Amino acid sequence: MAPRLPRPFELNPDLKAALRVESFQGTFSSKAFIEKLSNGIIQTRIKENSNTFDPKPFIRTFESSLEELEKLASKMQKHTIELERETQKEELAFKKQVKELGSGFEDVQSTLESLDSRISEVGSTAIRIGEKLETADKQRARAVLSKKLMEYFMQFNDGRCPTLESLMTQQGLEGQVEAARILRQLAVISKEVDLPETHVARDGIEKFREQFETDMLSSFDKAYRQADPKVMAHCAKALLEFNGGHSCVQIYVNQHDFFMLHSKVNESAPLEGPNHEDLTNPVAAIPPIDAGLIKLYDDIRTTVDQEAEIISMVFPNPAAVFQVFIQRVFEQSIQQFIETLLERSQAKSTLAYLRTLLSIHEHTILLVKDLKMCEDTLKVGINANVKGSNISVTTQPLSQTLDRCMDDLFVPFLEGDRYLEKELLSLCEIYDSMLAKFTAYQLQRRGGNKFRAIITRTFNQIIDSNKTTLPPVVLENFATVKNPEKYQEMKVKDDDGNLSVELVVKLLKIHAESVLRSLGLLPVSGRPKHTAVLFQLLTDYIGMRYIDAALDSAMEDLSAMDPKFPPDLRPMKRVKLVNGIIHLIQMHFQTTILPLTVPSPQVYRDTVIQKNKLMANVEAKANSTIQKEIDVILAWLETCLGRQRKSDFKPKDDEVDLTGLATKPCIDCCEFLRRMYETTKKCFDGKNIEMFCSEVGVTFHGMLLEHFKKFQISPVGGVLLTKDIAKYQESVKAWNIPSLNERFEMLRQLGNVFLVKPEILPSVLNEGYLAKVDFKSLYPYLQMRVDFKTSKIDKLFEKKLNLTNSNGNGSGPASSGATSRMAQLEDLAGTRFLSYSLHR
Repeated sequence: MAPRLPRPFELNPDLKAALRVESFQGTFSSKAFIEKLSNGIIQTRIKENSNTFDPKPFIRTFESSLEELEKLASKMQKHTIELERETQKEELAFKKQVKELGSGFEDVQSTLESLDSRISEVGSTAIRIGEKLETADKQRARAVLSKKLMEYFMQFNDGRCPTLESLMTQQGLEGQVEAARILRQLAVISKEVDLPETHVARDGIEKFREQFETDMLSSFDKAYRQADPKVMAHCAKALLEFNGGHSCVQIYVNQHDFFMLHSKVNESAPLEGPNHEDLTNPVAAIPPIDAGLIKLYDDIRTTVDQEAEIISMVFPNPAAVFQVFIQRVFEQSIQQFIETLLERSQAKSTLAYLRTLLSIHEHTILLVKDLKMCEDTLKVGINANVKGSNISVTTQPLSQTLDRCMDDLFVPFLEGDRYLEKELLSLCEIYDSMLAKFTAYQLQRRGGNKFRAIITRTFNQIIDSNKTTLPPVVLENFATVKNPEKYQEMKVKDDDGNLSVELVVKLLKIHAESVLRSLGLLPVSGRPKHTAVLFQLLTDYIGMRYIDAALDSAMEDLSAMDPKFPPDLRPMKRVKLVNGIIHLIQMHFQTTILPLTVPSPQVYRDTVIQKNKLMANVEAKANSTIQKEIDVILAWLETCLGRQRKSDFKPKDDEVDLTGLATKPCIDCCEFLRRMYETTKKCFDGKNIEMFCSEVGVTFHGMLLEHFKKFQISPVGGVLLTKDIAKYQESVKAWNIPSLNERFEMLRQLGNVFLVKPEILPSVLNEGYLAKVDFKSLYPYLQMRVDFKTSKIDKLFEKKLNLTNSNGNGSGPASSGATSRMAQLEDLAGTRFLSYSLHR
């Protein structure tokens, strides 16, 4: 290519300076670069004040700049190639050097591994040599000791051992400790060497040992009395080496001031106990525990805290000694004291015994928790060798010792079913006492033999159905009425035979206290079973002996009532109380019993079944009582209607009194229905009121239908009859039951049959409710009109009557498509449909 000719236009120096490599380093902006190239041209045009655009300067400037940039790019490309070539050379040299260094490192590592292997071999050899040296040293020490022991043994065989005597007397405390070790080992040798010629040595060693122990114990006792812990520690260490130190520990524990002061609890002054009346009163709050026990436990805390420090200073094996001391505290001082408290409380009542037992248990738990804090004070750990001795001391952790002492302390009172029997017996005693008036009333009113027979029957039901787990003593108490003579002599009144919600609340609170007490005294695993047994006793007493007996009594009262007198409505109030009591039992079961039986599925299922059975039995008996109440109510209404005179609806002219509201039987019935409804509203709620009143209203409606068939009714009597019907309708309308309102509205329309003229009767019978009733059912009422024959009413309806007869008692076309309204009402009049529902 021919070289480019030089351009006549050259860039100025400033623009050439902008086209160097340094301009493109760092942050580069193409926009700023173009502006810099064009700036000079623009400024020149501005100075020339030219308004026309001339592109030539820009083109020449850009072309020249482009040529400079191409030269610069070519130069940079050559420089880059040179740098890459030099980099490749350096990289090859570096790889070669790394390879040479790697080879050197491998040689060094191989040398280090060889050296490490030789060091390991030397270490193993040193260990084996050390073990052999240690074994040899032990054998040498054992040989030296054996030689010394044989020398001592031979000296004792000669009659006395001056070397050992000198060791004890001339080498001070350490000599006595060494002598104790030697005497222990000589005792072992004298037992193993059983030869006739060595009997002198054996006797001498035994006498020397006895004297040594006597002297050490005497020194320990003297130092103990003088409060010299250093001498005590020396004697304790010597006796530990001599025979384990048991005799020393016994002296220390037996002569401790704490045990001397609390050795005779039963002979001490009377304890400052709680309020005895509150302790035995089941409805009173539990009083504080005996002040003597509080003082004893405070003394124990203080004493144990002090003794932990003293024992740590005196005995080489403080943990073992401290455990002996703690065991003595529990086995002697605490056990004697709580036995005394429980004996005194048992003399008051079983409840006092149980409350005292729980309070003791709670305070003892707090005591044990505090005593466990002393473990940090003891210096010697578990399974540790005593410092400076070959004796190995093995001890349990203090916490385990305290837990075992706690368990052993309450085993006599909680083992097996002992506690449960006490708890159940207490409930039986309390419930018998609180239900005494009720039981006495039942015995005196219903006869002792009869009530006892009911109790026996109830007991047999429990045995047969529940396969009860109650203890025999409780079953015997429940199955019989103890001391019936006491109940026969007890003065009672009518109110004593009534149910009391307040009394049941007290019984449930007592039962809840019993359950909570069992939570504090029994292990977690036994709680479901014990809770179920306690609940069974509650249901047996409240359900069988209380509610059952009350409802049976109400049934007997109702059965014995004379229908000639107004019935007693109090059984309905009794059923209301039963409803409230069952609701309380359900709440108690949900909040107290159920959560404690859930952990055991079997116990939970059985307890729920037991509770549901109680509810079902009580509900059935309550239904029977209400049904019996309805029977006597209807019997009384029938008695009132039976007092209706024949002349009431066929009065003579001089007997007519149209100013009266209704006849006397009607007034009596309505007044009683009003009182019955008021009582029903107070005793029942919701659907139960409607069902009860519906039962009475439907049956009473049927009674009135039959009642009106019995009387001849004159025109004036018809007026009196309609007044009676209006009165009945008014009474029932107050109950606000639509179905009954419909029935009595039909009855009102039926009364119009006796008021209208004969010729109007067809239209009356074809209107309202009467139009829906089969004519054959209405015909008997038409016959009761005194003008039935004189007005030829029979002739008036002869065709209709014949048509009805030909259709087979109203089953033909005349009544097809609808059942007779009257027949429906008469059928319902004898139907019982009450289903009384208790709260579940």
